[in-house]
Amino acid sequence: MEYFAAGNTRNGFKSLFDECFKNVTRLFILKGSSGCGKSTFMRRIAGRSEQLGYTTDIIRCSSDPDSLDGVIVHGLNFAVADGTSPHVMDVKYPCVRESIINMGEFWDERKILPHKDEIIALTDKKGEHYKNAYRCLSAMGNAEDIKRQIVQTSVISDKCDETVFSIAESAIEGHGDETRLFTSAFTSNGIKTLPTFGKVKRLYRISGYASFRVLNSLYGIARERGAETTVSLATPDPSMPDSLYFPSTGVLVTMLQNPPCDSFEEEKSVSCARFTNADILSGCRVRLRGLDRIITELSNEAKAELSRARESHDRIESIYIGAMDFSLLDEYTLSFIKRLFGE
Repeated sequence: MEYFAAGNTRNGFKSLFDECFKNVTRLFILKGSSGCGKSTFMRRIAGRSEQLGYTTDIIRCSSDPDSLDGVIVHGLNFAVADGTSPHVMDVKYPCVRESIINMGEFWDERKILPHKDEIIALTDKKGEHYKNAYRCLSAMGNAEDIKRQIVQTSVISDKCDETVFSIAESAIEGHGDETRLFTSAFTSNGIKTLPTFGKVKRLYRISGYASFRVLNSLYGIARERGAETTVSLATPDPSMPDSLYFPSTGVLVTMLQNPPCDSFEEEKSVSCARFTNADILSGCRVRLRGLDRIITELSNEAKAELSRARESHDRIESIYIGAMDFSLLDEYTLSFIKRLFGE
């Protein structure tokens, strides 16, 4: 399964790392800069795990989905995670549960120190761009709040509840734990959605201004019944879900344009227009369109700031790549993998 364990949100950087790794009995935390091979290290572990037939979770980086933030190998119940800023991870039970792997052991400091001032300047600049991006995402969230408040006045509650209960009857079954994650991330290229849930039995696509009302109500029912639920937190507002997956029935309910799955056996579309008052919405159309324009502008500026942060990141990465001894890292990676899998 592929997903994000963190995200760029209206509240800044939101991490679910503690939740994602709470059940593993062994956790290896990688420390080191950009460009020191953390993602490649984890990718090779994931590849070996899949070769050996273990179920493997691939946790992608929310700022750069082509990179990895973590790998969980089920069956052997261990994980490897990037523990550097912004998702800093500490050791609570040294050696017996968590261990630090210092990727800085494979670089030549003599090649890095001459770039000291440049690295500091680029790091500070990168941080400022992220702050600006979060300011834009916060403003987007505020505009979305106003939209939801306007739309809520148009919702015909009994008809909406009827739809929600109908979905609940086909989707919710049995009891189990709740798992939270992100299936989407706000990146410099916009929102990126992963096919987290693979092939699902039934997909409900919720569309229209009141989609949030359906998802929130269905989530409330699932929690009341104690159903096993995988909750995809919305981007960039993690206070609410954008998708709900029910493993016991194989049902995925989403308001995302690109659903977080590979494929589905059956699809049902639910338009919120059927339980919203068209006259009320029509009277608010100018306000809603104005808010949509504001949200689009803020989204574009947030993407631009993340792109500027990415430029600084890439320059920092190139400095450290030039100082790495990848032959030593490769040798260590091979021996580490053999120990991990008992080979």
